[in-house]
Amino acid sequence: MSEQGVVEAALYSAGKALAVEEVARTTGLAPEVVRACLAALAKAYDAAGSAIEVARIGDKWTMQIRAEYGERAQAFAPPEIARDVLRTAALIAFHQPVKQSDIVRMVGGKGYEHVRSLVDLNLVTAKPVGQTLELRTSPRFPEFFGLPATDREAMRRLLAERAGVPLEAPPKAVPAEPSEGSPQEPPDAPPEGSSTGDPSGVENA
Repeated sequence: MSEQGVVEAALYSAGKALAVEEVARTTGLAPEVVRACLAALAKAYDAAGSAIEVARIGDKWTMQIRAEYGERAQAFAPPEIARDVLRTAALIAFHQPVKQSDIVRMVGGKGYEHVRSLVDLNLVTAKPVGQTLELRTSPRFPEFFGLPATDREAMRRLLAERAGVPLEAPPKAVPAEPSEGSPQEPPDAPPEGSSTGDPSGVENA
């Protein structure tokens, strides 16, 4: 049983990005051995022209489907995030830091629910600023989508392409459209019953 095979098995089994220290701790291999194995695996998968790649994302490593094969492979796996929520995520990534009220003006009243979902998934951070929230992508965001964390422009472009968000110009704002049964409110007002500073991503006023 080779050390490289052990590291490969660890990445495959994890189903998520792993730090070198995590792999070392679970496999019993020295961190420097793990780093060498990861680099070797990345080269081997590239050389083989495989649809799978071993890629570094920030300070972690993952085994994932290459971007060019993602669309076809997606048909065999249910999407974890609805397309309209993905679009909102792309808008936040593209315009960050961005106010929640601006996102709601872009996508309508459903933006409140989208932001809340993204915050719950720990993909977006929401910081109270005045009577609204300032939204940014979280450190988990690029890891979740398999995007290059160190290249913001590449991250924006790839996610915008997946969500169908134009890059040349920001999307036009649209009037907020409250969900069925919800009160009619302006885009920068919180849903009824929300509290000040709610980390779920809802404005205070």
